[in-house]
Amino acid sequence: MNPWFLLAAMSLATFIMTKLVVDLDFPPVLWLRDRVVGGWRPLTMAEHAEPMAADWRRQTEVHDGVLERYVVRKDWVPVFFAELLSCPWCVSAWVAAGVTAGVWAVSGLPLPVLYWAATWALGALLAQHDYA
Repeated sequence: MNPWFLLAAMSLATFIMTKLVVDLDFPPVLWLRDRVVGGWRPLTMAEHAEPMAADWRRQTEVHDGVLERYVVRKDWVPVFFAELLSCPWCVSAWVAAGVTAGVWAVSGLPLPVLYWAATWALGALLAQHDYA
């Protein structure tokens, strides 16, 4: 397989999985992220559509023109772990490691550490921007 194509495919896989963990509103991931990371986050489309409960009104504010909701993380989650899961660069390192390990296990990979670093860098560069 062409090494450039493989690097591009691994980087795109790292990018989309990083966005899923850090930003996207896929309900099971959002539920877990709310409990582990917490903090201010924009309302989802479903939350905009349904009438807000009384406790939600106390937990919402407008920041930079966007209605956001404050979610309290669970007490058992350490602060450093919540910070790591909210950082696209940090999450993409672990996602890139998993993608690299998977490709290495399935099809073999020359210089896996080099592929991991390149996949991490490209995936994180894409995931840090809001256009995605």
